[in-house]
Amino acid sequence: MKNIDLLPVRNYIGLFFLSITIVLIVKIVFNMLALGFIDAIWDLSSIQIFNDLNSKEFKFIYAHKALAFFDQLGTFLVPSIIFLFLLKTFSLHYRKPNKSDLTKCLLYFIVLLGVAQLFLLISTYVGYDFLPIEIKNFLKEQQDFNTRIQEGFISKSFRSFLLNVVLLSILPAIGEELFFRGILQKICIGIFKNNIAGIGVTSLVFGMLHFQIENLLSIIFASILLGLIYDYSKNILLTILLHFGFNFFSLLSMQGLKMELISENNLEIFSNYVMIPIGMGMLTYLIIKKIFWKKDLFLSVD
Repeated sequence: MKNIDLLPVRNYIGLFFLSITIVLIVKIVFNMLALGFIDAIWDLSSIQIFNDLNSKEFKFIYAHKALAFFDQLGTFLVPSIIFLFLLKTFSLHYRKPNKSDLTKCLLYFIVLLGVAQLFLLISTYVGYDFLPIEIKNFLKEQQDFNTRIQEGFISKSFRSFLLNVVLLSILPAIGEELFFRGILQKICIGIFKNNIAGIGVTSLVFGMLHFQIENLLSIIFASILLGLIYDYSKNILLTILLHFGFNFFSLLSMQGLKMELISENNLEIFSNYVMIPIGMGMLTYLIIKKIFWKKDLFLSVD
């Protein structure tokens, strides 16, 4: 499954460092803008915000939501737009999804939920003892931090829920897909001159940067699936749609727990005994029926 792109490897390595440089610069700029906005609106200094984050008390949750909004814009979304603007020859594939695309998206969304949950279950039993203790502890601390602040974002307010849809579902789906699938995946494929290797490396980076050790295998699997779909369908809108659906399902689960519409035990039972079997069954069906997006030497039907 060789990539036919003829650009030298050194060109893609240069593009890799350019993309990372743009991300770092824009992220710093947007963090500064966020702190200025929070200071102007709520009269909170950067020291107060830092101390609140460091103590994990999250007393200023409204300010943290503003910080998260600017961070979502500045980490991947705006840097991706700048990168694509500067390199107009760096193509981003997209088109309006047709009925067949949407049907396949629905089927693979079921696979995504079920198999991701299976990997989460495997991680629970196997653990990550193979990782260096320093990396394992760091990722665990980051996951605990992210979990606590996300839980702080969730309230019973409908207005808060709508804001969370933007912060936790829409912006990450658009920004991360533009960067990881639209830019980084193509760069990695160009470096390794092999599509599978490029998708695999991109997915490892995608998983590690989420700083969620318990969900690491699930996130890597999701990224590989999204990477394959983009590579074969040549339509970034499909992976954005699937990514949004995955994030939105997670948000609905957290909202359901917050509003006591479902208990943690019932959610776990549903996830392990309903989602996993249905997801694996759907995957088996799709493989047998060869339902995927068309590309040579891979599953295809239309």
